[in-house]
Amino acid sequence: MKTTNFLCYVLLTLMVSFCTSCSDDENSYDETLVIASEVITTNEGTAYWVKKNGKTNWELMHTGISNFNHEIGYEYIIRVMVYKNKNAGPDQSSHSYHLLRIISKEKKNSEVPLFTTDVSFFNQ
Repeated sequence: MKTTNFLCYVLLTLMVSFCTSCSDDENSYDETLVIASEVITTNEGTAYWVKKNGKTNWELMHTGISNFNHEIGYEYIIRVMVYKNKNAGPDQSSHSYHLLRIISKEKKNSEVPLFTTDVSFFNQ
């Protein structure tokens, strides 16, 4: 009986995996992101420094990540599902990100580009 239940579970898992991989939904895809240990707070919310799919350059991502709680001082490697937003308005992102899993979380200082948004720095 246990063997039969186990085989049914394996078969069901394989069927779900197969159906998911055969999906022709062109409006979503998964992606691996490295999230820097520091974030930037903007008028629109939190912006993350990210490296996408193994790239070596940091870029600023203004879109939030659903179900992701960033802790300052930790660099993350995460897997996300990216959905293309249909009919996104001029002030809306063309994509939304949803956390699938955290691959790693490491306490470290990420080496992100240095810049300032403090205008008074330039008026000296």
